[in-house]
Amino acid sequence: MIDFVFGGFGVFIRWIFVYKFNSKKMAEAYNSNIEKEGAKNNMAGLSLIPIAIIIGLIINYLDK
Repeated sequence: MIDFVFGGFGVFIRWIFVYKFNSKKMAEAYNSNIEKEGAKNNMAGLSLIPIAIIIGLIINYLDK
């Protein structure tokens, strides 16, 4: 379940920043390396956790 959630966020992030909204290029990469691309998506999704924590700490610090 957690792979599904973080993988979904990772796909969206990589579609925007890596593939620049190019769905054909993204499909070609997935067809050639399914497991490797899935792992990259999970890592991109998991990277949102520390980013969200850092942003939250900055907002909390600026409110004080």
